[in-house]
Amino acid sequence: MKGLVLDAKWEPRADYPLSDWEKETGKAISGNNVWRNPKLEVRDWPDPKPGPQEVLIEVQACGVCGSDMHFYETDADKYILYPGLTKFPSILGHEFSGRVTEVGKEVTMLKKGDMVTAEEMIWCGRCTPCRNGYPNQCTNLEEIGFTIPGAFAN
Repeated sequence: MKGLVLDAKWEPRADYPLSDWEKETGKAISGNNVWRNPKLEVRDWPDPKPGPQEVLIEVQACGVCGSDMHFYETDADKYILYPGLTKFPSILGHEFSGRVTEVGKEVTMLKKGDMVTAEEMIWCGRCTPCRNGYPNQCTNLEEIGFTIPGAFAN
């Protein structure tokens, strides 16, 4: 498939204390302190395959959010402006809706053809913050279009 891919150079600022977790995962907790010289391009990307608890969505509409703009906008030192969790390269697009085209074998509440939208934060539901009712503090958090491929793709 083709996707609108944002890539940037991993180059932490000299005064940014990079955590062991960031080093191990390649994810920046504070993107504007790590990612530099962003580049946007349409390029080939592997076709997604849904896992057992996932669905594949054919995107019908996708918004352009300020977050998407801040990935590409830079400060005077060419660091991205977006201050949150990021990992590149990634396909942008986290505000979307579409139709389910494939269903994982453990999915029971959706079927092929259903119209859906999605929460961009994907939490595990198993870690301590998730179990205590704080899923946005999930220790295994992924974010569509921020750390995993988003919806600007065909």
